[in-house]
Amino acid sequence: MSSNSDIDRRDFLRLSALGVGVVSAGTLGCTKADSPFDSAATSGSTRANRAYPKHYFPYHTKPATVIDFGLTPEQEERAAALHKKLVIFDSEPEVDWFDGLFDNMQAGGARGVGGSFTIDAFPWGKMHGLEDDLEITKRDWWIMQNIRENVDFIRAKEDTEGKSMICVTVADIEKATTEGKVSMMLDAQNGFFIGNQLDNIDEAYGYGIRRTQLAYNRGGTLASGCMDPRDGGLKTFGAECIGRMNDIGMLVDVGHSSPLTMSDAIDVSEKPIYCSHAGLRTISPKNPRTHTDEGLRKLVENGGVFGLVGSPSTFGPDLPQYSDVPAFLTCIDYAVNLLGEDSVGFALDQVQAPSMKEFLTSPDWPPEAVASVNVEFWPWSDGFKGMENHSGYPNLTRGMVGMGYSDERIMKIMGKNHMRLIGEIVG
Repeated sequence: MSSNSDIDRRDFLRLSALGVGVVSAGTLGCTKADSPFDSAATSGSTRANRAYPKHYFPYHTKPATVIDFGLTPEQEERAAALHKKLVIFDSEPEVDWFDGLFDNMQAGGARGVGGSFTIDAFPWGKMHGLEDDLEITKRDWWIMQNIRENVDFIRAKEDTEGKSMICVTVADIEKATTEGKVSMMLDAQNGFFIGNQLDNIDEAYGYGIRRTQLAYNRGGTLASGCMDPRDGGLKTFGAECIGRMNDIGMLVDVGHSSPLTMSDAIDVSEKPIYCSHAGLRTISPKNPRTHTDEGLRKLVENGGVFGLVGSPSTFGPDLPQYSDVPAFLTCIDYAVNLLGEDSVGFALDQVQAPSMKEFLTSPDWPPEAVASVNVEFWPWSDGFKGMENHSGYPNLTRGMVGMGYSDERIMKIMGKNHMRLIGEIVG
């Protein structure tokens, strides 16, 4: 991975927090007008970032940009009223834990909001008492011990903070909504924790995990991942794991899986499967974190649901680093026309808190994998205008109103389709 910057993101933030003029917005890969930083943060002002702890990015607490969709006053009124009725389900909202995450998710005023949160990478730093969210810590991901520790930590936070509720059924999501809490379903983005023991699936289920990806970027004992040099598809043990997941009511997820893995999993599974967060290969053919039209049609023909990932590099043919909500909605519209309004949802898949260097200690993110998604700054949401953080959810509603979508279609995409599949498989 190359960068025009002489210092990394972490150093920039620490220096700017002290009021030191360190780098121009242009050095970060964008023009000043397009910069995600406010003028104080990029000018070297003594006030720069003083409002935030040193380990926070400005967009943790700064409201997302309000996109001008050219709506009429009547359309704005309709969008605002509709958003208040929504129960939003983001099928991969955020990979890390930072203070203010749940406040951002609820900032738009929807009736309910939640999603499926990945276990292991998610609250690791806070679990181990790190004062600095950007501190670099190399570790193994998705081993069973980490899953146990992660869930115990999240349950403790649930009890002490009262802002979230771990959910294992749709009824739980409805209860969290009634209580004004963020609904948290838990998932593992890799089947690595299973090892060669099917009973580990049952143990993870007992801890509250209700969705497991067969593979992350690189495959293991279950299946090939989307960045494997050769697509070997589903392995024999992976098929056995699908059988066990079908039996106990755990969602089979192929978001990061290879195209052949997804096809094989559909053939093997007795129940519909989930592509929780991926892009469209037709729109972004160079990005391996995408699936083909043919594969996605097969997914939905067998009852599955597709979550459109909110990574800007999937919004266009040349792996754009900077994009916006209108471009994301163009992808959603393509998916709806391809697959139907009953089979499409969304997943922001933001990764706000850890430094790029820490994230890249994972064996699933070698240099060639990083290059393939064309990310030279951190966090990825820097480049997503209108969705710099989860307070941007209303932009999705407003944009779809502007596209002429019906209220029912918007409600499906914003959460109902995800929850329908969860209800069918998990309960």
